[in-house]
Amino acid sequence: MENLWKTLILSRKEGGAFHLIGSFLGLFFFRYQKDCTFPILMEKTPKILSPSTRMEQLEHELHLKKLQMNSLLAITQAINNNLHEEGLYKMYNSFVTWDLGIKRLALLVNNQGKWQMVTSKGIQKKKFTKDDIPLSLSEPTKAEKNKSTFLNQFDFIIPVRHKDHPIACAYLGGIAGELDAYDKIQFITAITNFIAVGVENKRLFRAKVEQEVMNKELSLASEIQQMLLPKTLPNQTTFEIDKIYRQHSQVGGDYYDYFPLDGDRFAFCIADISGKGISAALLMANFQAILRGLIFKETSLTTLVQQLNKSIFEVTKGERFITFFIGILDLPNNTLSYINAGHIPPIMISQSKVTTLRDGCLVLGAIEQLPMIEMGYEELSRPNLIFSFTDGITDLTNDEGNYLSEEKLIDFSKEHFHLSANQFNEKLYQYVLDFKGAQSFPDDITVLTCKIKK
Repeated sequence: MENLWKTLILSRKEGGAFHLIGSFLGLFFFRYQKDCTFPILMEKTPKILSPSTRMEQLEHELHLKKLQMNSLLAITQAINNNLHEEGLYKMYNSFVTWDLGIKRLALLVNNQGKWQMVTSKGIQKKKFTKDDIPLSLSEPTKAEKNKSTFLNQFDFIIPVRHKDHPIACAYLGGIAGELDAYDKIQFITAITNFIAVGVENKRLFRAKVEQEVMNKELSLASEIQQMLLPKTLPNQTTFEIDKIYRQHSQVGGDYYDYFPLDGDRFAFCIADISGKGISAALLMANFQAILRGLIFKETSLTTLVQQLNKSIFEVTKGERFITFFIGILDLPNNTLSYINAGHIPPIMISQSKVTTLRDGCLVLGAIEQLPMIEMGYEELSRPNLIFSFTDGITDLTNDEGNYLSEEKLIDFSKEHFHLSANQFNEKLYQYVLDFKGAQSFPDDITVLTCKIKK
């Protein structure tokens, strides 16, 4: 363009070799028409312009190029300065409608599958349908007039794709027939892509930051959970406790614990806390703190569970609940006292008897005052095995769609109760893997097995 300008000045000084410039401009406009993919522009026939008109045309082109460069620079600076999307769309609207003189404009943006009109100018019909969005279109094209009152307002459609995914679509009207329409559409296409991709990258960056924050929260929640669970479980001459603990996600909702008491007694418990993530971990921490504060007091299991329920309700206001089983084994007297608060009944098995431990009450935290608590009581014959678990076990299905039922677990317990707690759990986990086949684990899996030795 600079050489063209110098040639024009030289021609004027020499008394006008304007036919050469005119021929060049004729070829210039013919090239634009030849390359143009917009049929409405190709209908224009280049005119032989007078010297003053050609000079005005060149000045107009130089002004347009300068305007384009300034606008591109301003938008680049705005994106680099992290200007909010609304500000970027206002800049885009001003540039397209004011600087380039486009009479009608609409810009639609794909916000995670939902299309929204983020800016518009000079249109009366702003309501659009999914049929008005050419999802398969990859290049600017002429808008076809049809029954759509929205599309009929425009002459051209400019789609924007990012990694072969449609992210925006610009609609232009009031531009048809202008001599520099092709130039304008070319640049509007570039600036639309620049704006849309810039906004999309900002969105992806925010999503990445949010994901990193969430991952840190989940990592913290996981650390909290690991601190709450006992690091070791006892294996003594009279009894052994062993566990299976498999989280479905980074942070689970299952809890188990063991508490040594006086006089060769101990308590064990298992719980399933509703919800996932940091909130479930915090509720678990609160629950464990309350439980540990009560378990070592000289209080009955009924009072302990009632106080647990009240404390949890004060925290959750009934929006979350906990299924809970707690048992106290008195080894010298061979007795088990327990309360089952809405949990899947553990299985207690000896040489001659199988018992499911169901006595108890409603889940904890659902209501402020538990209406009734029934404490269970069982006498033990040795050897004896108590097998408690969460619903991650019973929710398992195999390839035929059958659930791992209580009956199957009882049959498994009968066959393997003579094993140690650790051996029992190893066999159980392999049994679970064989049962589910190619199916995935639907939830956390926690098993707490207590073996009373001879």
